[in-house]
Amino acid sequence: MERKSLESAAVIYSYMRGLLSIPAGILLVLAGLSNLQWGPLRHVWVFVGAMVLAGAAYLLITRYYSANYGRVTPSTTAQVRAVVVTLVDAAVVVGGVRLDWTSDLPVSGTATAFALIMLFAYAVKVRLRAHHVIICGSLLVAGLVPIWGRVGADAKINVGLILAGIATIATGIFDHGALRRTFGPAGDLDHGNSDAGE
Repeated sequence: MERKSLESAAVIYSYMRGLLSIPAGILLVLAGLSNLQWGPLRHVWVFVGAMVLAGAAYLLITRYYSANYGRVTPSTTAQVRAVVVTLVDAAVVVGGVRLDWTSDLPVSGTATAFALIMLFAYAVKVRLRAHHVIICGSLLVAGLVPIWGRVGADAKINVGLILAGIATIATGIFDHGALRRTFGPAGDLDHGNSDAGE
């Protein structure tokens, strides 16, 4: 296999381990519900417990991917690109939330910001797939529908978080499916050592 193909496969593997997105998406949903004082989530300790469980789930999912698909380290260029994307994403989300908090616009800056950062991250890190465009595009449309002026800033931000969490979970499920289509079902890979010269 050529070096460029191997690097491409490493990047796909690193960023398409979609099951890792599920705990993050659940935390976004729970954060929004907690901030809205919904049910048992009005108690801070419930959200803290959910964070601990999400962290444990993340570790178990990481172990699942390592055991079934191995480990890969992306190239230095891919890692630098990921850091830059993360910094840009953080700035966009902060800007979207701040927009919701300080303005009375009829759109959701939070939902729109999350849609844009997800689209941007996939476009730069791997490549946009149909499910990214559909899920993130739906979140973008939901954020731009001019109905958000009727709710207060707090509700606008937190409902935006909930929608972003749902989009994160859905994208993760489809990313995992794409990973399985690319590399085969879990456990199909040969984990034995091989030399390129053989």
